[in-house]
Amino acid sequence: MRRAMLLAAIMMLSGMTFAQSAFDAIRIMQGEIGVGARALGMGGAYTGLADDYTALYWNPAGLAALRKSEFFGEVSHLNFNNSAAFRNTLTEDAQNYTRLRALGFALPLPTRQGSLVLAFGYNRVKDFDENLLFAGFNPESNGLSFEIDGNDFPFDQNVYQTQNVVDEGGMDQFNLGFGIALSPNFNAGVTATIWSGEDDYQYTFRQEDRENNYTAPGDYDYYILNRNLLTDYGGFALKIGGMFDLGNGLQLGGTIGLPHTINVEENYTENDLVVFDDGFESPYEWDPQTYEYDVELPFYFDGGVSFANDNLTVAGSFRYRDWSQVRFDISNDLLGQSGANDLLDENLFLRNDYRATLEYRLGGELSLDGMNGSLRGGYAYLPSPIKNASSDMDRRYITAGMGFKLDRFVVLDLTYMRGSWIKESEDSYTPGITAEDITTNRFFVGLRYQF
Repeated sequence: MRRAMLLAAIMMLSGMTFAQSAFDAIRIMQGEIGVGARALGMGGAYTGLADDYTALYWNPAGLAALRKSEFFGEVSHLNFNNSAAFRNTLTEDAQNYTRLRALGFALPLPTRQGSLVLAFGYNRVKDFDENLLFAGFNPESNGLSFEIDGNDFPFDQNVYQTQNVVDEGGMDQFNLGFGIALSPNFNAGVTATIWSGEDDYQYTFRQEDRENNYTAPGDYDYYILNRNLLTDYGGFALKIGGMFDLGNGLQLGGTIGLPHTINVEENYTENDLVVFDDGFESPYEWDPQTYEYDVELPFYFDGGVSFANDNLTVAGSFRYRDWSQVRFDISNDLLGQSGANDLLDENLFLRNDYRATLEYRLGGELSLDGMNGSLRGGYAYLPSPIKNASSDMDRRYITAGMGFKLDRFVVLDLTYMRGSWIKESEDSYTPGITAEDITTNRFFVGLRYQF
């Protein structure tokens, strides 16, 4: 008996065109948390304070405050917890990810007066690392069916479904910048960034006839679908910063991130397998597909203020970005190809369904006299870029950290960062909203060698 897939193939082939959506353009930068254990220990409220190597990311004007050369290195560990509710069934999944976070150097250059500091290095500022696992009995139809001997037989409802998504990768910066003292009370700086990123997205869907609802000739046992999307990102960007010394320990800082383009290259593979009660297997694998397009990112603006005395530092900062101005851009030679125009249509969704957001961060640092150390704490609020989104979808982070001066050259920084938010997802194979309750626990260990 010849058993061949028909509708399933049509469904999959429709996914073999450009599968990206407006959200996939947004996610390139959404949730960018930054770099630096000290900065993140203060919630990332560093735009008006930045006075170490990480000023290269937060505000390059702050580099001018460095009086010593500084070597900086940092690693991070992420524990990503996802409690997913699907069809009244709760599934919990947790994964760990350990990454090199930063490696760089800042060098004050000789000047007749004022200050000029050059810095360069590698920074990972955005993680794609996440996971999703859920399972449950689904009475609703997902439209799946197969052709057997010239007739269609559905395998679409009253089935037990399992979905597992593993996403690993991130956005990296290779930075070169400088800070310069233009007057006794004003510093300026510029950072040039080469963006480089990678994302390995793996999707597995399994559907089972656990209650034996399907009989011959459509006597299905289970169906498995595997998708893999390998994505590479690249681009170039500039950031301009300024820092004002207002006196009495007060500083005011600001930066402008100029519009830039991220090039995206995707390599997509897909295969599936249907197994029948008698053990007969019908596998299928589609030809690999490769796509390339650009995502245009708009201006963003950072501002911050800080106050410091001998024992206490407090700071606050914000970032404004209009997500509705993000755009897909496809080269002319791809226009008219299957799926390419769909990406251009997504620009309408970006304009209509996304909004401008104002992120804010607050933090403080308390010096411990006689202990060569400091305590830090902070809070960060990153609102969802989706219009009319529930506030539960906004990302909130609480941070705590410590710094220890191990000797006159070496400073060790430790930070814990806890985040939480809600996410909703749905696809054609698992109709019915999946509610994800996400909690992240991050640990940062940074080392500064100053000489």
